[in-house]
Amino acid sequence: MTLTQGSNTTTPSDASSAARSKRRSRRRWGFVQRYGVIGVWGLLIVVFGALKPSEFLTTTNFETMFDSQGTLLLLALGFIVPLIAGELDLSLAGSFTIEVVLIGRLDIVHHWPLATVFLAMIGLGVVIGIFQGFLIVTLGLNSLIVTLGTGTAFLGIALGIDITPRSGVGTGYAHAFSGSFLGLELSFWLALAAVLLAWYVFSYTPLGRRMFFVGANPNVARLSGIRVKRIKFSSLIVSSAVAALASIVAVGYLNGTDPTLGSSLLLPMLSSAFLGTTCIDVGRPSAWGTFVATYLLVTGYTGLEIIGLAGWIQDVFYGGALVIALAVSSLTVKGGAGNNIGMTVEAQ
Repeated sequence: MTLTQGSNTTTPSDASSAARSKRRSRRRWGFVQRYGVIGVWGLLIVVFGALKPSEFLTTTNFETMFDSQGTLLLLALGFIVPLIAGELDLSLAGSFTIEVVLIGRLDIVHHWPLATVFLAMIGLGVVIGIFQGFLIVTLGLNSLIVTLGTGTAFLGIALGIDITPRSGVGTGYAHAFSGSFLGLELSFWLALAAVLLAWYVFSYTPLGRRMFFVGANPNVARLSGIRVKRIKFSSLIVSSAVAALASIVAVGYLNGTDPTLGSSLLLPMLSSAFLGTTCIDVGRPSAWGTFVATYLLVTGYTGLEIIGLAGWIQDVFYGGALVIALAVSSLTVKGGAGNNIGMTVEAQ
């Protein structure tokens, strides 16, 4: 009996067609990965708009959502700076709270000049960043443990400074944060400016490329001549300085201070930062990914509150988003994409 290949023979044209089909599938899947979260954001707007159009689809509601998240967006941007370099900074909520209550004491109680208050807060943020950089980079301590401990201590110190919420910032402060542009307040525009700056640095400068290289593999980066310790140290300083800026914006937006504000922003900050790694630049922290994630989350829990789930839904929504974001990031890394953000978290 003679055996022949018959119909099992694969022609070059068949192989070429299969390869083209596979490439198209990869491109489609890549598009879904990059922009799927934006699609979910749009879907949430459609669903809640259909359920409660008179309450959700209003100019006032959208202005409130965008304005109210300026502080959170700044904190999340501050968090991703050391995250890109392979470190975690969980102390931001605590340092932010210290600065909030200090602004209350200096501006509302003691009536310090506005410029002096702002410079003092940014300076304090830099000092906190240097302190933590010394512990983490110079002494080699684990950033997760260090910043979790210092962040908790900072929250306690803030309560020790001033346990009383205060309202009514000084005239200069109120004037600086008064007014709006296109219906949105200064808090949103400052946060958007920070997003644009971070996007430019991360995407188009040698520093941004080095930061991602350090975060992906610090040993290889060191052998390539990159000053790994300097980049990690600097990222922690910038992170704390951005938290100080967020405190200035928060007090201006709220027209007052609250010593419990920082603790309520820790989970939303983490959720926004990690969910941001699942879109735009998949598997890596990014400025625009963080922007999209921040406003997707506020859209989701605002819509749920409007349909009657107020009170408890915010923590559930943010907590669930954080778990999902970490799972997706880790799976992306294991699939060979991204900046090893999942492995960075697991290693801590």
